[in-house]
Amino acid sequence: MKGTICPKIQTLMIVLFMIAGSILPLLQTGTAHAEAAPHAVDTATIDKFVESMLDKLDVPGMAVSIVKGDQIIYTKGYGHSGPDGQPVTPQTPFILGSSSKSFTALAIMQLVEQGKIDLDAPVQHYLPEFELEDKEASKTIRVRHLLNHNSGISTFHGRTAFSNTVPTIDELIHGLKNTPLTEPVGTQFQYSNANYDILGGIIQAVSGKSYAEYIQDHVYSPLDMKNSYTSTSEAKKHGLATGYQSIFGFMVPFEQPDNPSMLASAYLISSAEDMSHYVMAQLNGGKFHDISVATAESVAQMHQSAIKDPTTGGEYGMGWEIVHGVVQHPGDVESFHSDMKLDGNIGVAVLINAHDYLVRVSKLSMVADGILDIMHGREPVEDAGSITGTHILIDTGSAAVMITLGVSAFNLFKRKKSFRLTPLRVILFAFCLVLFNVVLPITVLYGFSHTFAPWSVVFSFLPGLGHIAFILSILSLVIGAAKLIVLVHNLRLRRVKGSGSGITT
Repeated sequence: MKGTICPKIQTLMIVLFMIAGSILPLLQTGTAHAEAAPHAVDTATIDKFVESMLDKLDVPGMAVSIVKGDQIIYTKGYGHSGPDGQPVTPQTPFILGSSSKSFTALAIMQLVEQGKIDLDAPVQHYLPEFELEDKEASKTIRVRHLLNHNSGISTFHGRTAFSNTVPTIDELIHGLKNTPLTEPVGTQFQYSNANYDILGGIIQAVSGKSYAEYIQDHVYSPLDMKNSYTSTSEAKKHGLATGYQSIFGFMVPFEQPDNPSMLASAYLISSAEDMSHYVMAQLNGGKFHDISVATAESVAQMHQSAIKDPTTGGEYGMGWEIVHGVVQHPGDVESFHSDMKLDGNIGVAVLINAHDYLVRVSKLSMVADGILDIMHGREPVEDAGSITGTHILIDTGSAAVMITLGVSAFNLFKRKKSFRLTPLRVILFAFCLVLFNVVLPITVLYGFSHTFAPWSVVFSFLPGLGHIAFILSILSLVIGAAKLIVLVHNLRLRRVKGSGSGITT
């Protein structure tokens, strides 16, 4: 493990990162294809900002598209798309993450326009087999509840599917039978992927097509999205960017698995060029040039605030967040990040082939925010903090915990001179044992798996540190059990030999 980095190596790492940060922008210059801008736009400032953020965030690549009104203003790729060093272009496909939800909402509204779906109809009207742990409450969940994330299904239970091996949306929905409702139906906002997975099932049931076929036929094709896909394996044949994950601060290529059961909530694939078409339709009442994929009323309804979203401080509509007047949606999966932002008549899409759920998680959206600032004549925020420095602190802390546990384990087998066993020492020993070898490891093991996500999901979204947290927690429990045996043994010796007995820790 890399958690035991010594000071010299830490210093070398910092120097290497500084050198790489200085050289990378030079290597990137001129490698990405840019579309000619039909309107005046400060492309030099945008390029300088994006290249600066690419360096500061230490991510391999990203692609940007900017739309103003009914015109594509700018599309460009930056950095590289994978270990082979291929440059990112506007046509490079990226996995969208939760930005996929807006596509699902659009598909639902298309079917509403056709009279095939009623937003206030129960889900079971379209999916008779749909059922959660609370059978009676399941009957009251309506299509609108799924769109607005107030069905009662929790964020946690929406994350569990990231670790499943279920091959279809229908099987995922069938597997929800034991899923509890953590809030009464229709009352509280709880962002949950499961809501949109279920919507994907409704689209299939109503349209008679698979979700993938429907999106291809009714969204991708009419919007001329030629580099967009519904299958990771298919996208790889056409240059899908390689995703990267941060492992102890180092960006490492990640083999992204296919997850067709969560296609409707997280795994659609598109390029910056194609996203400019999609964003244009969202800005212009469903129209992309002379093609319409939805009515202006449907698009307005998706963008309309429906329920307060405490996670953003704004509201949620249908597949879109509304925060301080900006209609937006970020997207995140294991090794990709995306952003869509609609602000007035300006739309921005940013695709990044990397993720870091520990340090960079809240910083990746700075790119899209900064581009919007530039488009509005404001100064973009570029201070992303010290990514490397933060990771070094985390790695050092992890190393300290590992060393502490290692010393503790070593002391169990090392012969030491006995010291007098007093009541105070017994109390302190027992207190430390309970706190550090029982309470803390159980809190980590139980807390992660019952509040964030199952450990299998933690391992895939937080590699390295997630594995260490799990292993060290188990090791701490084992050491605690061994310490308890030692304590009991010494207490028994004390009774037999008298008060002169000692204890080793």
